[in-house]
Amino acid sequence: MNYQKIYTVMPRPLQTLMLNAYAFKIHLQRFGTKFEKLLDQFIENEYLPETQLVDYQNNRLKLLVEHAYRTVPYYAEIMKEKKLKPEDIKTKQDLMRLPLLTREHIKENLHRLVSHKFRERDLLMGHTSGTTGSPLEFYWDKNMCMVNNVADWRQKVWSGLNYGENYAVLLGRMIVPPEQEQPPFWRLNYIHSQLWLSSFHMSGKNLGHYVGKLKSFKPKVIEGYPSTVYILAKYLEKTGTVLPLRAVLTSSETLYPFQRELIEKIFECKVFDFYGLAERVLFATECERHEGHHVNLDYGIMEIVNDKGDLVKEGEMGWIVGTSLHNFGMPFIRYKTNDVTRLKVKKCSCGRTFPVMEDITTKAEDIIVTKDGRYISPSVLTHPFKPLHSITMSQIIQEDLDNVVVKIVRSSAYDEKDSLRLISGLKARLGEEMKIRVEYVDSLGHTSSGKFKWVISKVPIGFNKVL
Repeated sequence: MNYQKIYTVMPRPLQTLMLNAYAFKIHLQRFGTKFEKLLDQFIENEYLPETQLVDYQNNRLKLLVEHAYRTVPYYAEIMKEKKLKPEDIKTKQDLMRLPLLTREHIKENLHRLVSHKFRERDLLMGHTSGTTGSPLEFYWDKNMCMVNNVADWRQKVWSGLNYGENYAVLLGRMIVPPEQEQPPFWRLNYIHSQLWLSSFHMSGKNLGHYVGKLKSFKPKVIEGYPSTVYILAKYLEKTGTVLPLRAVLTSSETLYPFQRELIEKIFECKVFDFYGLAERVLFATECERHEGHHVNLDYGIMEIVNDKGDLVKEGEMGWIVGTSLHNFGMPFIRYKTNDVTRLKVKKCSCGRTFPVMEDITTKAEDIIVTKDGRYISPSVLTHPFKPLHSITMSQIIQEDLDNVVVKIVRSSAYDEKDSLRLISGLKARLGEEMKIRVEYVDSLGHTSSGKFKWVISKVPIGFNKVL
């Protein structure tokens, strides 16, 4: 059943009812007494001696590896091939004895990576498109969902937000029908005191309504993609308005220095950027000192490796590899991401034990500009790709205000229906008037620095013209 289509055609009051029914379901899964106890524990973990945190990681790792060996066909086969027993993997250093897990391995072994201790109805499916636009799906167990929520709320606590206080969200969910031309361009989640603002209606003529609603709602914090919050900040700057907040939370994209500077000026607060993955292997968060992203050692184990898969030296740049310590439903052990960073040698002055990494350097896509003056975040555009498993790689190029080219590297399972579904999903976000052409290619190029840009826009944003 396509709940998104049903939601879109509902009258506004029923949309709010459906959104809050969904929020209540999430509340039952991820909040309550267990959430409160685990959040208290995670907050205590911040200042534990490093030896205790290492012991915590090692104990969780031994449980995970034993479980994977006994109940996950993929890991049982891998470990037997390498003549390894669970007792051979006791520490982070021992992980090097296991091979890296890639996106391709997951696609080819989806069900063999699921523990047979879990029934399908006890798992939740997750999706990601990733920087390359190649979709990936996987499963989380319910405990993983709880732990991820706890890590997320620990970051919110660091920013000064307390559970139950009002906050606004500018993320990628389509909570207002794209064809809607008049406000409200938002819906209220009463269960979690959230104002969900649409990321698909942010044009010069509409942003004044956004500001009016924010002033009446009085959020303590705004959470969003850097690009969407920056669009709002640019509008406020042009109108000579400030909107004081306690904090702004950003994620999912590179936060550029010019974005941080303007956002902090307009909202008269600090930006707390955080790094998380839909694969749920790592979580890294900014504290009040803003000296980098603290790697949450109680969430997962992070390694930084070179192109050959070997650990880099301290302070050197490399690929991020993560091992979740909590997802026993579908364990990801040594999962190689598409992200690059380095650990800082110097500890954060806040005194927390968690190590600090530099900003992620591979999320550098552009904003798409529509003819009616809306600005569409790259993260929003990942959603139409998520159900299309026949796409190996993709790239979106905006040639001008009227034309977008989608370059696709196809697998053998791809057919023309996939193109129609993709075009339909993109038009729902970019507007029916946008001309979208699908182009099939054998490979996609990288920038001169070796980075891959998923979205390339040849249209200048031109805030002064549009706003």
